[in-house]
Amino acid sequence: MEELVLSDAKRERIKLRATFLNNIGIGVMLIGVFTPIIRVVYGDMNLQIGPFWLVAAPTGCFLLGTALHLAGGWILRGLSK
Repeated sequence: MEELVLSDAKRERIKLRATFLNNIGIGVMLIGVFTPIIRVVYGDMNLQIGPFWLVAAPTGCFLLGTALHLAGGWILRGLSK
């Protein structure tokens, strides 16, 4: 069976795509998870927000950030070709 060899440019594109997704995942987590926590700690949070949203929004952002990180790792599998 013929083995496919990736060019250096193709390898870099794969790495850049994975890094992009990972960085977007980090940004989603920072904004959606850590910002509300810090705002609550420092008393800057609008308390008209219901407790459901104080839990649901950070949880959703955490899951989205994790999914983006895992997608970046999945893309890196293309380097093993």
